[in-house]
Amino acid sequence: MLFDIVIQLLVFGVVLGGIYAFASLNLGLSWGLMHVVNFANGEWIMLAMYSTYWLSIIFHFDPYLLIPIDILIGIGVGSVLQWLVFEPVSKRGGGALMTILSTFGISMLIIGLSQALWSQTIYTLPNPYVSTRIAVGSISVSEAHLFAFLLSILAMLAVYLFLKKTRTGKAILATSEITGDPVAAGLMGVNTPRIRILSMALSGATAGIAGAVIATFYYVYPSVGTTWSLIAFVVVILGGLGSFSGLLLGGIVVGVMEAMGNLLLGQAYGFILVYVVFLIVLYIRPRGFMGRV
Repeated sequence: MLFDIVIQLLVFGVVLGGIYAFASLNLGLSWGLMHVVNFANGEWIMLAMYSTYWLSIIFHFDPYLLIPIDILIGIGVGSVLQWLVFEPVSKRGGGALMTILSTFGISMLIIGLSQALWSQTIYTLPNPYVSTRIAVGSISVSEAHLFAFLLSILAMLAVYLFLKKTRTGKAILATSEITGDPVAAGLMGVNTPRIRILSMALSGATAGIAGAVIATFYYVYPSVGTTWSLIAFVVVILGGLGSFSGLLLGGIVVGVMEAMGNLLLGQAYGFILVYVVFLIVLYIRPRGFMGRV
């Protein structure tokens, strides 16, 4: 019986970890590729969650059919903010601190607007996926979590192939301070400002997909982005900047440690085990599991 419980928790931890990894890809792209430490990454996910919730409620759409709309919302948010905020701050020599402060201000603005529109009401999206479970032997996972996990892995693979196999993706990597050289890319004819807008648009698109799938099993409320921002920072730092495999590994470690923490310490304190592992890894390997810098 105890063995079955442990296996169940491990399986759920891996599933949850895959979702965590993809939900952190927004931050991983902006920070790992562009050195934009985006404190508003959780709020971008929150906007997609609200979009999924209201469109599903008003028009009775299946939440997964709304993913293209959430992608467009994410692309719009990412590209506009890069054009109007991040790029001007960078050109004026604001440095990392000013970028952090600007994203923090954007985070507070989005939360404030959400509270003004919807107060502190907590919404749950009615859908058949969260209450339907898929079982293999004694192991079972809700359809909402399983579908979110599968979509997360497929979307991460698609982003990876886009960056590695397409000309635009290679240009994004070339203009990164971690995987390339922005000055050399500019000398080779790459339109760096345009590519940086495309990079942030890609980051926003991943946030849109993440928000759509997360809304199928998680509460929707104005400060929900803070929860996902915190998870993203832990996952990205654990995995290491600029590494897709590290991001996935970091997400799975967080998911499994959370599941085991829930078993050992109770659900209210389950994340304590995550922070303990986080601090140990930082002490032993400050670059994270697969960090390049």
